[in-house]
Amino acid sequence: MSVCNFDHVKAKFYRTFNCIYAKSFAANSELITTDLLRSCCSPVLLYAVESLVPRVCDIKSLNNFINTAVSKIFHVSFGNSEDFIQQMTGLTNLRILASKRHSRFFSKLCQSSLFRTLMPLSHLCFFVFLFI
Repeated sequence: MSVCNFDHVKAKFYRTFNCIYAKSFAANSELITTDLLRSCCSPVLLYAVESLVPRVCDIKSLNNFINTAVSKIFHVSFGNSEDFIQQMTGLTNLRILASKRHSRFFSKLCQSSLFRTLMPLSHLCFFVFLFI
């Protein structure tokens, strides 16, 4: 299995988050900034993750970017409080979001008539369970 490089994704996340944070800082609302983090920055981290097989450490690393952003928004030190804040604000762990994206991707792939004609049924089941 090859290793994915997420450096460009991390840089784009920080550019997006810092822009949003600078603009929403005047609103003085952590919930608005958190909502913008969820809707604008999380998709940057998860872009095309369903077509990859990222390692667990890669997903944890990407989730740390969300934790760092939450720490900055709520002015708390990096530690266990980010998980609590994420739960209270409705931010979902990236591992769960990536898993849902994988499931949807392979479900749609299995339903594709082109894929079914190209892959014999016996290989299809193995292929789907390999990535889920």
